[in-house]
This record gives sequence, C-alpha cells and structure tokens, in this order.
Amino acid sequence: MASLDLKNKLVWKSALGVAVSAGVAGLFFCSHYLPFGFPNQRDQLNALESDFQKKSTELTRARAAVADLPRFEAEYSLLHDRWAAASELLPADRQLAVLLRKISLAGQQTGVSFLMFKPSPPQTQSYYTELPVEISVYGGYHQVGSFLAELANMNRIVTVSKLKLATNLKGDPLNTTSASLTASTYSLNTAAETTPLSPAPPKKENVNARKQS
Repeated sequence: MASLDLKNKLVWKSALGVAVSAGVAGLFFCSHYLPFGFPNQRDQLNALESDFQKKSTELTRARAAVADLPRFEAEYSLLHDRWAAASELLPADRQLAVLLRKISLAGQQTGVSFLMFKPSPPQTQSYYTELPVEISVYGGYHQVGSFLAELANMNRIVTVSKLKLATNLKGDPLNTTSASLTASTYSLNTAAETTPLSPAPPKKENVNARKQS
C-alpha cells in the first residue's frame, strides 16, 4: 500500500476538499434533520396560537353584537322614550307661560269660570324650583271636578294644595260650586342656580365721616 506524501500539494488539496465537503454535509444534516431550531419554532407557534385565539374571541363578540343589534336598538328607543317622558314631567326650564296657557285651556274645556288666576313668586329649593299659581274658579259641581282632574292629569307634574270647595248659596242652578286652590309645577335647577353665591366683600368704613362724628 502506497503511503501518502504529506509534502505533496496535490495531496493537501485533496484532503482539504474532503474535509470541507464533510463539514457542509454535516451542517446540512444537522439543520434539516436535527431539532436544533425547535425551541424558537415552538415559541413562534405559541405566539401564533395565542393570536389566533384572540382573533377568534373578537370575531365571536362581533358576531354576537351584530346578532343583538335589534335588541339594543329597541332598548335604546325605550330608554329614550322614558327619558323624554321624565323630562316633560320635570323640565329643566321653567316654562311658566306654557303652564298658564294649559291651565286656562283646561278651564275652557271643562266649562269653569276663573275668578282669580295669579302666579306667585317662585320658591327655590336645593334641586328644584316650585312655581305656584293661585286659582279660584266656579261652575257646576261636575265641571269643577273635571277641572281638578285635568290639573292632575297634565303631562308635567302639577300638585294641588290649599284646596277649598264651597257651595253657591245664591241659588244659581248652573254655578253651584266654587273652588280656590294653589296649583304648583316644578322645574329642575341648573348648575348656575344651585351654586351658592360668594359673600359680598365687607364695606370700607368712611374714615372722614367717623372723624367728623
């Protein structure tokens, strides 16, 4: 068997080529068939799975919201109607002129006659303001009763106090009953109305006037 001549350049080149080829083959084998990159790939897989679950949850919520949209719209419409009714019962603005017209119209519709129709000064409380109106009417018994019922059934809150009923002693068969009362409506106070006013600064004493005295 012939021995290798290590001093021969051709032999060195051949040996170097074999070593490089073996290294490339080993690198190819390790990178494609051995799970050296498995931990990194597992992290990527976990991230993709988490993102998939998140998107699936968002999609489910979106589909549920779309399916419940008619119910949400119906609930919103109902709440809006209730809010409008409550606002009409106790509005933020006072609208005393509107109330006076409604009371006058109720008197005309029920057939009573007014003896007194006098708005009193507003009475401001912590969160609301009372707007009283002194009223005195006369008419038939059923007419006066119908007028009081109209006041109680108005769209906004109207309370009746200091009610006094009297029978007509003059023998008029048409106007047998008179009534005097105070009808009060209410309005919510605005922020400006509920904010207490700052006390006025003390007046400076007139030094010249004090010296003269």
